Amino acid sequence: MRDKEKEHQLGDFIKGRTLFIQEICKKKGLNFEDTQEAIRREAVRLAKRNERGEQLEKRLFGGAILASSYLPDWVDKFFLKAMTVVLQGPGSQLYTTSSKRPCIAFEAGRFNAHRQAEGVFHVFFVGKKPEEWLTGAFATIYRQCYGAKAAERLVSEQLSEKHFKIMLDNKDLEKAGPIDCSTVIGYLYGGLEKLGAKGIEVNHTKCAVLAGSIETHCIYDVTWK
Repeated sequence: MRDKEKEHQLGDFIKGRTLFIQEICKKKGLNFEDTQEAIRREAVRLAKRNERGEQLEKRLFGGAILASSYLPDWVDKFFLKAMTVVLQGPGSQLYTTSSKRPCIAFEAGRFNAHRQAEGVFHVFFVGKKPEEWLTGAFATIYRQCYGAKAAERLVSEQLSEKHFKIMLDNKDLEKAGPIDCSTVIGYLYGGLEKLGAKGIEVNHTKCAVLAGSIETHCIYDVTWK
């Protein structure tokens, strides 16, 4: 039986990552099948360090993943890191702390926000103002990917008309890490773009999941004009 505490409805997010890879391949003139195979090999290599290579093959690359599919957090963790390494190149900065310095993980989050706003999460975007989305709908979407416990700890604080502080606590999730934080920056940025906000800036001012961090929460400073 599926462990609801450790698996979340990541199917559509994973699907979005694959579509993002296709999009990057088109822009860069890369062969999608070869790129996807390189990502598979890198993901399995990373997972084997944790004795999860075989499981990863079965759960992620072994069959069709539906939007409704539940997957362990660590599956997305290895896929996201492998995707970043292959598309961005070894030795590159794998994450960012600001929308002013985009990276692959940021763009993947932004891409998913755009496509989900027009698809599976359309109801959470249509007719919403940016401030309404940040104080309500974003938490519902976050719950799908990170689970009920993490969503309950989400705090969205409005500091002024177009200035929010988002506080997250997902330290107990296996997918937590600075690369995943970059996808959150991208998702916030992309979500606000779809809602018509201009001059958006998202800065990850405190990170609780960076190695050696003493912070209790990840904090995102979000502004627009």
